[in-house]
Amino acid sequence: MKALLISGIYRPEIGGPATYLPKLATQLLDQGGQVEVITLKDSKADSVIEPWKVNYLIRNQNILSRIMKTSLLIAKKAKMVDTVFANGLFQETAIGLLLLKKKSVAKVVGDPVWERARNNGRTNLNIIDFNNSKLSINQRLQRLFIRWSLNRFSVITCPSLELKSIINNWGVSKPIEFVPNGVIISESENNNKYYDLVSVSRLVNWKNIDKLIRASAKTKSRLAVVGSGPEEIALKKLAKELNAPVEFLGQLEEEDVKKVLARSRIFALLSDYEGLSFALLQAMACGITSVVSDVKGNSDVIRNEVEGLVVNINNQIEIESAIKKLLGSTELLAKYGEAAKLKVKNEYEQKNQINKVIHLMRAN
Repeated sequence: MKALLISGIYRPEIGGPATYLPKLATQLLDQGGQVEVITLKDSKADSVIEPWKVNYLIRNQNILSRIMKTSLLIAKKAKMVDTVFANGLFQETAIGLLLLKKKSVAKVVGDPVWERARNNGRTNLNIIDFNNSKLSINQRLQRLFIRWSLNRFSVITCPSLELKSIINNWGVSKPIEFVPNGVIISESENNNKYYDLVSVSRLVNWKNIDKLIRASAKTKSRLAVVGSGPEEIALKKLAKELNAPVEFLGQLEEEDVKKVLARSRIFALLSDYEGLSFALLQAMACGITSVVSDVKGNSDVIRNEVEGLVVNINNQIEIESAIKKLLGSTELLAKYGEAAKLKVKNEYEQKNQINKVIHLMRAN
């Protein structure tokens, strides 16, 4: 099977699609397939050398020009493959496939209209309330374009049942399959813990890294922040103002992320929304206890006082209390960490989850 894989971000950038696409590509190659990737990168970013061809388009250019160039490239490359998989750039992919009858799968991991509004400061609503609210004209147009785009695909996949319901409510009529993310289980152990807390995410406001920094300052917990994004400068300023023991490690390759995780006691994910976080699964696979916000994408994975602690994202005291509770008990850290690792092994093994997507790519 010849496959064209498409995403708006790609490694070494941090984010679900950037992590997922190379894993899907590797598994396709292992099964005798052929792979080519289309993605975006910043003009100053380095290209990554892969066993498959990666076609880069520059992200920071006029958006209409970028959409046109991306769609034309997708149309050109799609002619030569059996199936197309898009983990982002849905509009560009839909335009590129307009005149082609190709099997196509779209993996949706969130609501881009909501994310854009949150990142631009145009809403403070969570994803559920935003989807139930009256959108602006601009947002309604964005939603129409996304709905039109997703209805051009053969099938949609998403990593959470909550998100499946949200997508259905957009008016998407194509089949939507729930396929959780997966990770490789880490067999190595590292008892040399350096960080009390670790966060791995894109630095955007709805990830609530500021609340984690405040908790770090209050509890005197050494925090590692892995990732970059538009909030980075403000977060560094906040950490300095609070004299919080925080290290900003920037974007790291996946193997380096695992090394940081292995040196950490608690993984923290305090976001307003998650589909199913790769970073959370990676932390669980390393046997690390987690403190997560009480949004469904997190609480579907971490059961309170089983694999970690679930906290009210709007209660700073509760967040700090959870961190103190765990750091004060090596027994709880070990107990929850072992349960987390077992759950990943039983329910989120990478090869099994990716094979479900490959089956959809072959079947539709």
